[in-house]
Amino acid sequence: MYTISDTWMWQYGKSHYKGWGGRFLSLKTDKETMMRTNTLPGTLAVYSFIIVLKGRFTALYSGREITIERDHLFIYTPGFPISIKAVSEDYAGLCLVADESFTVETPSIRNAVRSALLPTFEMRQPVVSISPEESARLSSLIRMAGEYLVSENPMREEMLKNLYAVFLMDLSSILSKRTQRGRLGKRVEDLFMEFMYLLPQHFVREHGIEFYADALNVTPTYLSRVVRQVSGRTVVEYINRLLLMEAIWLLESTTLSIDEIAERINYADSTTFGRFFFRMKGLTPREYRKGLFKISS
Repeated sequence: MYTISDTWMWQYGKSHYKGWGGRFLSLKTDKETMMRTNTLPGTLAVYSFIIVLKGRFTALYSGREITIERDHLFIYTPGFPISIKAVSEDYAGLCLVADESFTVETPSIRNAVRSALLPTFEMRQPVVSISPEESARLSSLIRMAGEYLVSENPMREEMLKNLYAVFLMDLSSILSKRTQRGRLGKRVEDLFMEFMYLLPQHFVREHGIEFYADALNVTPTYLSRVVRQVSGRTVVEYINRLLLMEAIWLLESTTLSIDEIAERINYADSTTFGRFFFRMKGLTPREYRKGLFKISS
């Protein structure tokens, strides 16, 4: 999968601006920039959010054709194939893009970001209708991020991380009002939200569904059914996604050995952890960290 820096250099052949770190991007989009997406040779290792301000575009996203219009928000998650089928001549939008690593490495507010990511990124519907007020608020955060990107503020990196976290939490609040609200029954909705509340607090130590079912006083079978009914995902998928995020953060942001990271996230040994990481990312933890070292040097 390709990072922001990879895709930008592929499309434009030069850095976005002097001193750009290549992991976070805020930009205006028009017909030309949207159609450039089709020149990419593969899927992206990024989270991307597009707010349509005017016009529309049609995309083939993970094999499904969708149309995104004014006051729609489109959410792209890592690894999904996408191609742009058509863009109206009057199309205008705002786009916020963050590399997967940038998304999971915010130490000071990592728990808040993690909680916001779950309902945001594990949704089945990548297009959300937002009100003009919500569109204006989220758009202002994207524009502010763009201003900090090109500023010489010595705290630029931290400001961007915090702006990104605010954006995610605001979006999470918006989505929580949309997601199956009132259609599945209060008991089902409440149980799902209680699970989502427990998960960020315990996933590092508790990898099994039994713990969460016991904590919620239901059977594992019933919890599995509720989580799949609401989100289309399994409990294991939620747990594994967070474990991967935690592992990536530890590999990138600490000097802990692979054995120590395996112990930190409660794997029996580094071999078991390595198999999990390879299954999720397609390379070993050691290969992932070695790749990071090559990039930084």
